[in-house]
Amino acid sequence: MQPSNLIAHFTYTQSFWNDYVTVELKNKKEDNYYFAFAIAILCTGGLMFLRDTTFLVALAFSLPFAILIPYLRQKLNYKYLVKNPPNPEVKIFDKFLKINNHSIEFRSDQRRLKGIKLIEASNGMNLLEFDIQWITRKGPTNDEYRIPIPKENLEDAQKIINTLST
Repeated sequence: MQPSNLIAHFTYTQSFWNDYVTVELKNKKEDNYYFAFAIAILCTGGLMFLRDTTFLVALAFSLPFAILIPYLRQKLNYKYLVKNPPNPEVKIFDKFLKINNHSIEFRSDQRRLKGIKLIEASNGMNLLEFDIQWITRKGPTNDEYRIPIPKENLEDAQKIINTLST
């Protein structure tokens, strides 16, 4: 990873971090349920239409993918979402995030920062959402990474948005 400029550094208490992980895992699980449902429907319908299989055969073939793909996505992409890490912290650089020693690139040859915004979670916690996009064979795809903003750093969040949006 190339050297980058540090823009912000947030440290958290264990209880604040654990609250964030609870909220964020709930959001990611909900996203994965929709993703799995879409895979099951599209794969089953596609097999029935394109391969002329029966409903049960198409469903039996598509369900493992509908379960496995979201599960792997959760386990591989969101390793930083663990409770009780030692010294929870987030460092925001101009090209990547470092969340508890897990790096997430958002500016490179393959990835770009599509958008960044401040959102409020269901429990009142403020989150900074990074929308990261990359190109695949079928066109652009993206994922959202959210980090908690402590109440005392809300002004810093707007500065981060302004800095990274340019």
